[in-house]
Amino acid sequence: MADNRKVAFITGAGGGQGKVAVEKFVGEGYRVVAADLFLDAVEAVCDAVSSRHADADILAVGLDQSDEESLRAASRQVREWSGRIDALLLFAGVVQRDGVPLLSMRTEEWDRVHGVNLRGVFLACRELAPLIPANSGGSIVTISSWWGQSGHPFYAAYCSSKAGVISLTQCLASELADSGIRVNSVAPGNIDTEMHRAALRGEAEERGITFEEMKAIEWEKIPLKAAGPPSSIVDAAFWLASEHSAYVTGATIDVNGGVKMR
Repeated sequence: MADNRKVAFITGAGGGQGKVAVEKFVGEGYRVVAADLFLDAVEAVCDAVSSRHADADILAVGLDQSDEESLRAASRQVREWSGRIDALLLFAGVVQRDGVPLLSMRTEEWDRVHGVNLRGVFLACRELAPLIPANSGGSIVTISSWWGQSGHPFYAAYCSSKAGVISLTQCLASELADSGIRVNSVAPGNIDTEMHRAALRGEAEERGITFEEMKAIEWEKIPLKAAGPPSSIVDAAFWLASEHSAYVTGATIDVNGGVKMR
């Protein structure tokens, strides 16, 4: 018997936000393609989610979002597995390794950040969006950043890559509107993932203070006084993928605790 459940394709599924997204969409009744660079990490997420949801149907895929052939292979796998995608959620992304002046930045670091964050989003949309049937309520959700809405010194590669994601989202939303496919972005602020905590630990070590002191300094800058849980981003992405946002396209939704207000 055919499985008529909707299908969500989630990149970055092994990361802090991505694995929460897998759990969310499975719990909401979706079949899920969970994709990330390291297949063993994705499989571990799939096993954990499946242990909590008896009806889970998850396809684990090893995927390098910055590589064309990797995305083409993933597209072929999905065509064989489900034949379609209803929601494409692009959580995969990287941060700059260090804050450096633009005039001192190594080309390799610029290319690494843009390769995943911007080129990778372009490639993922190009290779996977054709699997979304026209006029079926399909949706694409990108993950940008509040740092993509203004420039921040010493992080030019990251800021410009995320600014590009916002612009790409708007371009694609206009191009796919006639097909009834919506394209939107979520712009996170500080999110309490292991990546965020690792950055705080590194900064604390450089300053010679404790992690808790560093966390207090950074979180005090946030009007809501805390980094958001990964679920805050996933909930926004789920809303954008659902019929509840049927009249929203080309939008960037701020989920940042108030660090940037427009």
